[in-house]
Amino acid sequence: MASDRVVRVYQEDWWPFQNLPAALRRFTERTGIATELSWDKVGVGSIETMFEHMTHSFTDDDPPFDLICTDEVMLRRFAREGRVLVLNELMARDGITLDDVTPATREAVTLDGQVIGLPCVNVCNLVLYRRDLLDRHGLPVPQSWAQLRDVAGRVQAAERTAGAQDFFGFATRGASGGGHAVWTVGSFLASHGGRWIQPDGTVTALTDAAQAALDCYLDLLRTTAPPDQPEISFVEMLRDYRRGRVAMIMDVGMEYAHLLRDDADLAARSGVALVPAGPAGRFANLYSPPWSIPARSKVKAEAWELAKFLTSTAQLTEDGVRSEAIETSHLSVLYSPAFDDHFRADLLAAVRATRAIAREERPWSTKGIEACVVVGDAVNAALRGELGLRPALERIQRGLEALG
Repeated sequence: MASDRVVRVYQEDWWPFQNLPAALRRFTERTGIATELSWDKVGVGSIETMFEHMTHSFTDDDPPFDLICTDEVMLRRFAREGRVLVLNELMARDGITLDDVTPATREAVTLDGQVIGLPCVNVCNLVLYRRDLLDRHGLPVPQSWAQLRDVAGRVQAAERTAGAQDFFGFATRGASGGGHAVWTVGSFLASHGGRWIQPDGTVTALTDAAQAALDCYLDLLRTTAPPDQPEISFVEMLRDYRRGRVAMIMDVGMEYAHLLRDDADLAARSGVALVPAGPAGRFANLYSPPWSIPARSKVKAEAWELAKFLTSTAQLTEDGVRSEAIETSHLSVLYSPAFDDHFRADLLAAVRATRAIAREERPWSTKGIEACVVVGDAVNAALRGELGLRPALERIQRGLEALG
């Protein structure tokens, strides 16, 4: 299917996607379809740039990009407005199914029975911990939020007694906006039995479950996290862990794969575990952005061919091995011999185990990324001490209801 028309591709410049340029070159060699890649670094202050590019790709009459690995919360709103190419007929024609992904992933890329993107990654929360420090002080790997607070406090106290004054037991995402504190607090919320928004659209921020979850999150960070926790995204969190400033962090397996590959000494002193359990069990928040095509793209047929290529079993396997993209969306790839041979056993086992406990718990609806900003900003304000627990939840309730 040769074409002289260019498929403009957008992706965040995150290291698990560093194999994308090679994949695009090979796609063009095989099909004759030209591509052009643009990407942005993501972190505090720059994730909004990524969201802006995604928004313009679906709302502009002449989209700047034709194939975007799109934040799925944003994508649902665009799809509700008819701005996303529905893929059902193309999938049926070409024999493409969603049989190789989890039910939660299928839900993430489907709206009212219409498939709005092809899955490529399933990113979930895991705990990375300093095994050597826990062993030194005779402490267990935390299995519950209460135990995490206890272990984090005890290792923090012990290391400070030993002379490390700028040392903290735990850190996670705490920054404002649509992709930081809102991401982490979702794992607390669901493990306490709560949701920000029910499947019927009812906003449920003012519940006992939400209050218990936010209280747990705030208490843990105020007692065991660095003072700059309200400014921390995954970038600063991994930086502090590498520097030996914190004993445990909670973020995603994609980041851990990179660290364990590139720092052999720290890797030998570290371990990976599932997120702690709450009263309602264990829950790992899910980020599952699919490759999606704006309805107004002028090269929809070519973009579809590229989406199929990038989400093929062979390509996702190669991405995993070459770019440490362990949190792939496809189960046959995650459980493949290639992954057995390449990834560290405890990391791989933890990622595989999250498949059973991972689902979306940023505010999951068709309200869009604005809903994530409402939650992220209120949680951040509470972490800073600018809002009390109940006022923060009231702000979330009012803010989500106002989005319609």
